[in-house]
Amino acid sequence: MRRIALGSVFLLAACGPGAPPPPPPATTIQPEPITYPDIKDNELYGAGCNFTPEGGGMSALVLAQEGEAIIKVKGKIEHIPADKKSQILPETARTRYLGPDRIVLIAPLPDAKPIENGVVKTLATSLTIMDPQGRIQFFAKGVVQCKPM
Repeated sequence: MRRIALGSVFLLAACGPGAPPPPPPATTIQPEPITYPDIKDNELYGAGCNFTPEGGGMSALVLAQEGEAIIKVKGKIEHIPADKKSQILPETARTRYLGPDRIVLIAPLPDAKPIENGVVKTLATSLTIMDPQGRIQFFAKGVVQCKPM
């Protein structure tokens, strides 16, 4: 009985005011395809790379440009500034974009080689979207198609 009482004291001490509360889990998101009307209505033109997930159709989930990445969440277009220190993908797109609400990472898959078809370059990549604390909100493998515009 004495051991149970001592064990309870230690458990209570571990949960006391000195222990930080556990961080809440990341909220998952589902980026929506960016359609031609989205591009036209929001003037999202420019050189860069468009990420499409495996089996996800032709519409891009991310427009990665020199200065920003564009995603659409819950019907709203979000602009995420480029990390100018990150690696450059074809056509001046970046591998990392840092915003106050989201981090977007576009990473070439190991041993991925760009495929050129005229002015369009295609590269196998992954897309990771995280919250500001670095917790993953979305992940997918797919390709980027990069082109000048």
